[in-house]
Amino acid sequence: MKHFKIIVVGGLCASLLSNYILFTKLDGMDNKINNVSNYQHQVINTVNSQVGNINNIINKIKEDQSWLSAVNVDTVINESDMNKALVTFEWQVKELQDNSEVLFNYKKNEEKEYKSIKAEDKGNGFFRVVMPVEIKPEPNWNYQVIDRSNNSSERQMRVIEEKKEAYERENQLSFDYYISVSHADMIKSGEINIARIEDVGARKYGYLEVRTEIDTDKNFDLSVMSGKTYDTSVYLKDVYLKKFKDGQLIEEEKLEERKIEYEGGMPVREEPKVFYIKSSEEKLNYTSLAVKVVYSEGSVFEREIYSE
Repeated sequence: MKHFKIIVVGGLCASLLSNYILFTKLDGMDNKINNVSNYQHQVINTVNSQVGNINNIINKIKEDQSWLSAVNVDTVINESDMNKALVTFEWQVKELQDNSEVLFNYKKNEEKEYKSIKAEDKGNGFFRVVMPVEIKPEPNWNYQVIDRSNNSSERQMRVIEEKKEAYERENQLSFDYYISVSHADMIKSGEINIARIEDVGARKYGYLEVRTEIDTDKNFDLSVMSGKTYDTSVYLKDVYLKKFKDGQLIEEEKLEERKIEYEGGMPVREEPKVFYIKSSEEKLNYTSLAVKVVYSEGSVFEREIYSE
């Protein structure tokens, strides 16, 4: 019996010792694996950086070797009439022969045929075209719907996005354009590019982030955050939630303003304003919701943010 106890104790000690050695080796292996993983990440980051640099160099070489520079597009809003703007296109023709004709060819939005404008010669191969355009400036809207009820949040967002895209196609402006140079019987054309002018309104009114949350009991709350605007004299003044049932306006509720809190002494965003509706026992018994925003200079905009 005594020998049996010695054998058992010896076996346990040997087992503990072997487990200790095994765990020590495992820890060492974990450290090696972590080191290898960190090294792989460093290699990947280095490769990605080098690939990015190579792509930039290739693009620069292509641009240097191209007969046509990139086209610079700039939009200036008419301060006396916010619905009008001037869009300037500027570029350089690097291989220009005497008596060549340089044309700016474009079509707006869904137009089928291109129109041509003779470019203004600025000297040294630089050319410019300035086009007056009609615009409808408004804030840049972003939506988020979090629906924890039985309704499909994905389907609702798809409906809202489809309406947003249709609105933008109708109200925003874009150009398809290319540059062509003709000399005698030779015609040379650049690639077709797209210039979108839809960010013009955001310069004056900034962005709006609209967040709607619906819980499992169909109680809901809403917040609207506005960002900094280029024109500091214009700011978001009031926000209203319009509630509809089968296309009929049931109620228009004014949102409260809340000052956003600072984190670590720094603002979360530059000059944000937040308007919100507190969570309540009101059920979301509406077929659609829309947000109406009023700015300090009197402009009013409205967008649907929820639809069954």
